[in-house]
Amino acid sequence: MKVYQRVLIFLLLVLLLTSLLSPWVAALWNSIIEANPEWREHRYSFSKIFNRLFMALAAISFLMFRSYLKIGSLAQLGLTPADQSYHDLVKGFLLALSSLIVLALAMALSEVFTPYFRLSLSVALERSVKALLTAMTVGLLEEIFFRGILFKGLLQDLGLKPAFFLASLFYSAIHFIKPAEAASLDGFDPWAGIDHLIRSFQSLLAPVALFPGLLGLFLIGAVLSYAFLRTGSLYLSIGLHAGWIFGLKTIRVYGDYRREDLGWLFGSSEPKVVSGVAGWIGILVVGAIIHTMTRKKTET
Repeated sequence: MKVYQRVLIFLLLVLLLTSLLSPWVAALWNSIIEANPEWREHRYSFSKIFNRLFMALAAISFLMFRSYLKIGSLAQLGLTPADQSYHDLVKGFLLALSSLIVLALAMALSEVFTPYFRLSLSVALERSVKALLTAMTVGLLEEIFFRGILFKGLLQDLGLKPAFFLASLFYSAIHFIKPAEAASLDGFDPWAGIDHLIRSFQSLLAPVALFPGLLGLFLIGAVLSYAFLRTGSLYLSIGLHAGWIFGLKTIRVYGDYRREDLGWLFGSSEPKVVSGVAGWIGILVVGAIIHTMTRKKTET
């Protein structure tokens, strides 16, 4: 069994375990809150408890079953020594962030976005630092899985075109697996976790409505895989991924949309910018730039 197949089965089992345990954990936490009224501000929705439990179980299970997963060394995953590839990380981050800045300027000229300081300087900097930390963490972990494990495994098994298509499709679709709203749990329901999991997939039953966002994320996944393929390491992909996340998380720190629906050009559905034609073009332009900037690497 291939590494990516082991990892996918591992994640499905952790998801099932989370579904079974989450109602009990939620009930236990609610009883603790009831016994300590001063903790009421820490009462969480069931969806948040579910998500945090999944992350905790995944981390613990990974440490326990790492030898079974046989993921391999960091170098095998595409993380060569940082002193050799840190410049790719920085280049990717700046390239992705620059693409979003250009799109923000285009939105401002189109009068769908107004750049200004919505928050105080201290709050803006605090949110920017948090966004940067989140972007780097998510960029690292998701690139290890989607490119270093999944895309690489599919590439070895199925070849170039199927690997690009399947890895990018999986990457885009998984972003829409989430409940429609933050669910709360009243009382104890042992099947609440299973119900929550099923409802998380309901959005995928409306592919037409999701198509703009799915296409945008599909193109991002393809560009990230292309960056990995061209460089042979994850650093450029991590930088690109982190730059896009950082830009999307901070765009409303330094401005705001003038309306909810940004139209076909910039996104009439979530995620905004990524689901618009201008965003698709921007992603493809980034891909073309990657092709040019990595030409020397592929020729040597």
